[in-house]
Amino acid sequence: MQAKKFFYFIVLLLVLSTVAIPTYAVDNGPQRAPMYIHKYTYIPNVTSCLNTYKNIGTVSLDNTKSSTKSYLGYTVQSSSTVKMTVGISGSVKAQADALFAKVESSISASVTASRCYTKGKSSSTNFYVPAGKNGSITGYIPAIKTSGKMKDVLIDANTADFYEISTNYITVNTLYVPLKNDMHFVNKTW
Repeated sequence: MQAKKFFYFIVLLLVLSTVAIPTYAVDNGPQRAPMYIHKYTYIPNVTSCLNTYKNIGTVSLDNTKSSTKSYLGYTVQSSSTVKMTVGISGSVKAQADALFAKVESSISASVTASRCYTKGKSSSTNFYVPAGKNGSITGYIPAIKTSGKMKDVLIDANTADFYEISTNYITVNTLYVPLKNDMHFVNKTW
């Protein structure tokens, strides 16, 4: 009987020792927080210049009663800001930057998110209305018309080789990006 009690006591000590002795995790060095980056690339289906994107005013000259040609100067009739029409749902600055870079490389010209024009600013067009005619000039700020898709690559930046986690494509609906410097004039003489 004593031997059985002693045996049970030994077994109980073994069980308690396995439960009571703390276990330690293996230290693999400092742990890094997960770090992810998005890489955006714009893939256009259409990229074309729209010279008549934003009408900024028309001036006219009635030269029907004159026997000599008359110079018609252009002065902007109003003031406002032409902004990019966003065609990307939930767009972020990085997406816009990728779109701008692709558009600029496609057309070799500078585009802008917004373009201001000022009332009363004159621009020379060297336009003359012939004698006996009625002429007009319409000013426009041109823009780039584009649509396509935005490639969104999610990358795990913790690895040295920048492991690609996923690739997503976002539809870019037709949008207009103003040109930075160009002003286009449409003139007509009757």
